[in-house]
Amino acid sequence: MDKLIGDGKINRQTFEAIRQRGGAWAAYQCVALDSSQLGAVQFLKYGPDCTFKAPPEAMPNTPAGIGWKFRHVGFVDLASGQIVATEPVEGGK
Repeated sequence: MDKLIGDGKINRQTFEAIRQRGGAWAAYQCVALDSSQLGAVQFLKYGPDCTFKAPPEAMPNTPAGIGWKFRHVGFVDLASGQIVATEPVEGGK
């Protein structure tokens, strides 16, 4: 997992959408120094009922873009609305 650039706060609208969908979410940040998206963050839901059972090290390729430049930098903490380095325990246990 790469180190997050920035404070780990998630945009309020984005966080609300993630929280409404529930589940476990991984955060990915663009680390390509030659990209205009440097520092941008994307999120991927993972878990038993998802395509990815565990977060991959890089964001998967999609029609919207090539994922290799978005590296796994943390997990979404649904209690705090922040990106954290360790996977939150479901239910706060």
